[in-house]
Amino acid sequence: MFHFSKSFDWRKSKAHLLLLSKFINGGGVDYFVKRGEWVEVLGEPSQKAIRRFIDEGMVVDADLNTCVTYKCKATELKDLLRQRKLNVSGTKDELVQRLAQADKEGMLKLTAGMKLLTCTEAGRELAEQYAASAREERIRVEQQVLGLLARRMYEEACLTVAHYESGQVFPRGLGVDWKHYDPKRQIEILNSIFDDKPEILSKLQDAKLGHLRIGAAMMELWGESRASKWLPADFETGIALGNDSAARMLVFAAQNKQTLRQLSESGFVKYVEILATPDSCESCKKLEGKQYRLGETPTLPNPNCTHELGCRCVYLSRTN
Repeated sequence: MFHFSKSFDWRKSKAHLLLLSKFINGGGVDYFVKRGEWVEVLGEPSQKAIRRFIDEGMVVDADLNTCVTYKCKATELKDLLRQRKLNVSGTKDELVQRLAQADKEGMLKLTAGMKLLTCTEAGRELAEQYAASAREERIRVEQQVLGLLARRMYEEACLTVAHYESGQVFPRGLGVDWKHYDPKRQIEILNSIFDDKPEILSKLQDAKLGHLRIGAAMMELWGESRASKWLPADFETGIALGNDSAARMLVFAAQNKQTLRQLSESGFVKYVEILATPDSCESCKKLEGKQYRLGETPTLPNPNCTHELGCRCVYLSRTN
């Protein structure tokens, strides 16, 4: 049973504002009603929150164009246009407009039964204010973390990210308790990112490596696969690996180093195998399927890897 006081103002609830923002460009009601995680963060059933949005004029039933846009990908819209012998050029909005004008009845049949809502002007204004505020907060925290990394304040950087995540409606990471986060593991990885130079990056100039270390550290802290947003706009590695791939090599090297240390400290792992990806280069595939004694394992990332994404091999433990 959920209870809100009479003074409850959903406009001050991050969860309610986030839900409202899902209807800026049209959103399916059933999707949010069926997702149980929304009940927990809202403190009430999703349909009740959505009903409040409707009653207060924040959302309304979506028009035909919005429904078609929501339902169809651009490729599907072009197929529909071709079937009607209509022009397939233009933006997605233009494709939808062309279909709706040429075959309104057909589009109504296509979207029949859809329970789609979209923000009114008032709802959109409120939702966009929330979205803009959320973006500004993220940028502010990222800049703070970048400053901490530049001063090698790894623990403070880790805890700043954890504090940010703990305040999100849906914190990143399945099962991660950001309010009781222990930064020890990530501090160890950050130390490796900033102190070690993987052999696969041996040809990278030290000045460029400094920028790349920052980008790689941010990738690790924020759980992202790309470093480009944190690198100078004109940054280029000058080696065969691109910016993001090279940054990932720093992260993978640190993670693999930690894996080996943990396996060694476990006391019961004697051997490791190397697992390559299906599209790995021939050099990486040659490392796979063999057992290596701890302390005699090939270095990962594989310095001889020739794949454009770099080496993505990992260690697997073997007890005998």
